Amino acid sequence: MKKLFIILPLALIVLASCKKEPDSPPIDTIQPSQIITIDSLRNWETMMGPTSITEDLSVYGIVTMDESSGNIYKQLYIQDHTGAIQVRLSSSSDFKVGDSVRIALNGAYLSDYAGVIQLDSIDPTTDIIKQSSNNVKNPEVKTFAEITLADEGRLVKLENVQFQNSQLGTTFADAINQSSENRLIEDCNGNVMIVRTSGFANYAGTELPTGNGSMVCIVNQFNGELQLILRSFNEIMLTGTRCSGQLLFKDFDDNSVTSGGWIVQQVIGVETWTTSTAGGAPDPYGVIDNFNGSNSQTESWLISPSLDLSSSTAASLSFENACNYTGAALQVLISTNYSGTGDPNGSIWTALTATLSSGSWAWVNSGVIDLSAYLQSNVRIAFKYTGSNSDGKTWEIDDIEING
Repeated sequence: MKKLFIILPLALIVLASCKKEPDSPPIDTIQPSQIITIDSLRNWETMMGPTSITEDLSVYGIVTMDESSGNIYKQLYIQDHTGAIQVRLSSSSDFKVGDSVRIALNGAYLSDYAGVIQLDSIDPTTDIIKQSSNNVKNPEVKTFAEITLADEGRLVKLENVQFQNSQLGTTFADAINQSSENRLIEDCNGNVMIVRTSGFANYAGTELPTGNGSMVCIVNQFNGELQLILRSFNEIMLTGTRCSGQLLFKDFDDNSVTSGGWIVQQVIGVETWTTSTAGGAPDPYGVIDNFNGSNSQTESWLISPSLDLSSSTAASLSFENACNYTGAALQVLISTNYSGTGDPNGSIWTALTATLSSGSWAWVNSGVIDLSAYLQSNVRIAFKYTGSNSDGKTWEIDDIEING
């Protein structure tokens, strides 16, 4: 159980030295009543809200994440025996993972950003005093199911995990535009969590590893949604055989048709696949029609990334769909020889039998479509839309899932 820290009238205490003095060796003038643990800091902010600290308090901890990879900037994460916390700095610092530090808190600010409790307004040149270096803080091995919001800021190690199949072929973040990105990692039970990476990380432009294995990371959150922050590319050990389970999931919730390695091939016309929340949908879905004042001849393909089903003992496809108006049915196709570029009509595609909506915007599930005849590499699923100059349906699809 976390201990509640009660603030005492410490202003009555006169310190023998100011907080800017070096601790070499660690100073012995700090009384136990002037030391606060990390869980007490967190409880303080939870109970009182954003708070300026005006007392001569100190917190001790081991640096568990530094700025060296570029994945965080003007920040540190520290951890003691009671918990962990994000430290926001007034300038970049050279503190390293394994440094034992004392942080003088008079003038600091406890705050909450998107649910993350932060120790803010820390000057690394005057407020942080290194006690020692090269201390070992081993990560706690946890499963996805064991990680909760109470672990925010903690150093953990995940085992038997892999990036979702739909994410393969992408990079950790957008290194060109230096923008952060979310990637999805899963365990072999289908549990999924976000890996958040800065576009300034020194591995932002590196393609996601395709194997299964372990990784060390810091637990974070954004408005109650758990996220993981990687300390270093060298702590990502995803080189083993991938586990079976969910191999692909596309729900369009990121408002993108082509994220996760999906591609659109426009063969005829200009009307193409997009996303929408029309009809009061709580989340985006994929949609296409060929009407823009009038119908126009259209052929547009939405094609999955290449899938390797060779290690599966069985595989299946399912998706949600809805339609309206008159026109050709949506075609659901599979290929093992499409290269991923150019006109897909030049490759061999086989039609799959799926339950399709009868119209009136009625959403139906496709049913479980057996893919056991395609347990090999370079398997792609396609949704082919066609419309004429005289008619054309609107087709909506969502929650495309391949399990193996």
